[in-house]
Amino acid sequence: MEKKIKGILFDLGWTLEYPASGDWTITNRFYDFVGKEAFLSIEKEKRQAAMAHAHAPLSAHHYTRTLEEENEKFIGYYTTLNSDLNLGLSGEAIAEIARDHTWNFDNYIQFPETLSTLKTLKEQGYRIGVLSDTWPSTVPQQKLVGNTPFYDCMTLSFELGVMKPDPKMYEDAIAKMALSPQEIVYVDDLTMSLDAAGAYGIHGVRSIAEHPDVRDDRYPCIKSPGGILNLLPDGFR
Repeated sequence: MEKKIKGILFDLGWTLEYPASGDWTITNRFYDFVGKEAFLSIEKEKRQAAMAHAHAPLSAHHYTRTLEEENEKFIGYYTTLNSDLNLGLSGEAIAEIARDHTWNFDNYIQFPETLSTLKTLKEQGYRIGVLSDTWPSTVPQQKLVGNTPFYDCMTLSFELGVMKPDPKMYEDAIAKMALSPQEIVYVDDLTMSLDAAGAYGIHGVRSIAEHPDVRDDRYPCIKSPGGILNLLPDGFR
């Protein structure tokens, strides 16, 4: 009997990997200069507002061709954050934090099951793709950890200049997977992203690796990458 599901799309963050510091932009190198306790002592709403302000240009002008361009954009991010929160960072410190964010791949930690899960899916004949909001540094980072040989395709936001849930992301991924949406499962940690995929007929699975106590009645939930293997081949109708 032919498999109903023929391809698996994965998000990266909190699906196949997680940030070493617990946050994608507030890295351990950032804490070296600012101090984790000092940063977290700032009122949460104020921190969140400053981070949103700093991130706005990254979303508005997301198309990025090189790691050097990525680095420049994050110099802007940390400059805004420094100004909004009066962190007292020097220009040299901001440059070092941005450099580390771009070129230090130890900022991202792969879940223990990631490689074995990708290998098993490939051996079982599934097409595997990535659909993720990310930056040029993702490409060498994924190669370094050994994931790239298992991917048939990648839809990366920085290449398209838009982020999820923009339709261009899903349309690009479907075209690259060369499958009908009903033959694809998408694993992501955000229901917003799964809802957008579902509008095309893609089956959604929610990664709850960051918040393992979360319950979601609308999507099957997995706590680690290997959980997808327990849902295949018969968990989707």
